[in-house]
Amino acid sequence: MIRNQKQYLGLTFDLINAFSLVKNPHDTALLMQNLLTESEIRNLAQRLRIAKLILSGEKHRDIANKTQCSIATVTKVSIWLKTAGEGLDKIIDKLPEKYGYPKDLPKVPLEFQLPKLIAAGFQYSAAKLQEKPSKKLYENMQTKRIIDKNLKESYKLH
Repeated sequence: MIRNQKQYLGLTFDLINAFSLVKNPHDTALLMQNLLTESEIRNLAQRLRIAKLILSGEKHRDIANKTQCSIATVTKVSIWLKTAGEGLDKIIDKLPEKYGYPKDLPKVPLEFQLPKLIAAGFQYSAAKLQEKPSKKLYENMQTKRIIDKNLKESYKLH
């Protein structure tokens, strides 16, 4: 438990600077994997998505349904945005659009599909590249969960 402001400032100094040193999604995923639990990552990701949906003008009830959380959580994030949300506003404005994988191409002769095939190839590559850090983080968090479980069981025995 943090007991005073000086201790809090010392701890958060390192945390703030650690995140500011990360320059790409892969390194961010590695930092999160080493620093946070699976539930902490899920909670942070959920709050970010809630803020993004609030800023896009969605209704609180719809956001709660989409993010599978309570109205209270949506309301809490909404209040944070209204009172001191400039950090979230700035980040959400800069978030890249997530690429989707291309849908089935129409059944026409290959020469008519070539531009679509090239575009689909680029889209597929971009989507796969975007997905890679998140997928690796997910896989590593599964391993981390097993390690944490084994540690808890080990300490219960002693």
